[in-house]
Amino acid sequence: MIALALLLACAPGEEPASTHLDEAFADAASDFDVPRDLLVSVSYALTRLDDRGGAASADGAVGLMNLYLDEARSPSLAEAAELTGLDEERVETDPVANIRGGAAILAHLADVREALTGEPVDTMEEWYPVVGSWFGRADPLVAEGFAGQVFDLMETGFAVETEHGWIEVEPRVFPWRVRPLSGSSLIAQFVPASSANYTNASRGVGDIDTIVIHTTEGSYAGTISWFQNSAAGASAHYVIRSSDGQITQMVDEEDIAWHAGHWETNQRSIGIEHEGYVSDPETWYTDAMMRSSAALVRDICDRYGIPMDRSHIIGHYEVPGCPTGTGGGASCHTDPGSGWDWDYFMYLVTAEGGATEILTGGLSDGPRTGRFEAVATSSRLGITDTCSGPLSGSVSGGTLYLTATCLLDDHGDRVGELPVTFSGSVDRETTVDGRVVVEGYSDSWEGEITDDGAVEATWTGSHDLGGDVGVLTYTATIRVEPGE
Repeated sequence: MIALALLLACAPGEEPASTHLDEAFADAASDFDVPRDLLVSVSYALTRLDDRGGAASADGAVGLMNLYLDEARSPSLAEAAELTGLDEERVETDPVANIRGGAAILAHLADVREALTGEPVDTMEEWYPVVGSWFGRADPLVAEGFAGQVFDLMETGFAVETEHGWIEVEPRVFPWRVRPLSGSSLIAQFVPASSANYTNASRGVGDIDTIVIHTTEGSYAGTISWFQNSAAGASAHYVIRSSDGQITQMVDEEDIAWHAGHWETNQRSIGIEHEGYVSDPETWYTDAMMRSSAALVRDICDRYGIPMDRSHIIGHYEVPGCPTGTGGGASCHTDPGSGWDWDYFMYLVTAEGGATEILTGGLSDGPRTGRFEAVATSSRLGITDTCSGPLSGSVSGGTLYLTATCLLDDHGDRVGELPVTFSGSVDRETTVDGRVVVEGYSDSWEGEITDDGAVEATWTGSHDLGGDVGVLTYTATIRVEPGE
C-alpha cells in the first residue's frame, strides 16, 4: 500500500499543518533543552501517541508520556508536576502538560547523568543512556532495551495521524550504534521478574498443557519494569514487543508465573504478554509481533507436546474464574480482545502457517540491500506519480527485515521523505510474505526467492478513497539483493 499513503499525503495545495500536539512537543523540547525527535519517540514507544482518552493504563500510568500515578514508580506523575511546577491534575489530564512533564523528566535525567560523568549531554549518543534511565534504576537489560527501542524508532522514522493532526519523525542514521541482528534467536534477552511475583516449581513435560495469550495494556519496557517490581503481584513467562516482535523471557518455564488470575490455569500454563492495548489492535498487533509470538508458541508446543489448537492455546478471556462470566480470570480480563486475529495467528502457529520448522531455507542470515519503486494514479486528481528508494536491512532466522525512505518524483516538495518498513518470513523455502507499512498504512506483500538468493516482489491494488482522490490504483515492486 505504499502508493496509497504517498498520494494521500501529497494532495494538491496541502502542506502538513503545524498541529496542537506537534507544537506542544516542539515547545516542550525547546523549553527543557531536549531533542524534539527523541521526546516524540519516547512518547511513541510508550503510548503510540495515544493518551487513551485520559484513562490510566492497566499498570497505572497516564497520558502521552505514560507517567505513573504511584509516586514510588518512575517516572511518576508527582515527579513531573514538581519539575514543571504544574498541578498533578493538570499533568494527568492535559496532554500538553503531560508532554511538558515528560520533557522535564528527561531533562532532569540528563542533569543527573551530567553530574555523574562531569560531561554535558550534548549529542544523541550521550542521550542514549539518559533514555535508558527513564524507568529509574531498572535492570541494565531493561534500560538498554528501552533506549534501543526509542533509537530504533528514530532510525526508521514514523508518521502518526492523531486526533490533533499528523506528527512525524524523519529517519536518521546513528553510525555509533552497534547492534546485533534483530530476531537472531527466539529469545532476545532474559530479564528476571521479581521473585515475589511468581512461584518456584519444577514443571516439565506433562505438567504444562496450555498457553495463554495476553495483552499488556501498557508498553513493552514498562511491563518488563513492572514485573520486576515486587509490588506488582503479577508476572508472565514472556513479553513480546509490538514494533519488531522482540521477545523477553522473565520467568523460567519450570516456574509458575502469575498471569491468568486463576491458580489451576497458572499451574499448568505458560503466559505470553503482547505489548499494546485491547482497544487499539490495529496500532499494536503488528504482523511482526504475531509472527514472533506464533514461532514462540510453536516452539513451546513442540517441546511440551501441547496440541496446536484453540483448546490448548487460549486467550486470557477464556481462562475460568470470572465471577460474572464476562471475561477471564478472577479480574474478568478480556484480552487479547476481538481485534486479535485468531485465524491468522493459528495459521502461523501450525505448519501450514510457515512457522519455525520451515524458516530454514531460501534466505541466509546477514545484511541485505535492494531497491523499491511505486507508481500510483488518482482518478479524480489526474495524477500519476512514482517513488523509489534504496532498501537496507537484514535476514535473521528466516525472517526478513527492511527499511527504506522514499521521495515522490513530481510531488516530493509537498511531502518530503517517507519511511517504509517491510517484514516477512520464508514460506516453503521459495516465497516470502509479510507486511509493508508506510505513514501508518499497511498491506500484505509476497515475493519469490530466486535461485541466487535474491527476493523479488510485485503487488497491486485499487482503493476507492472518495473525496478529491477518488479511486486510487497502485503498483509497487521491490528487489532485495542476495546475501554475501
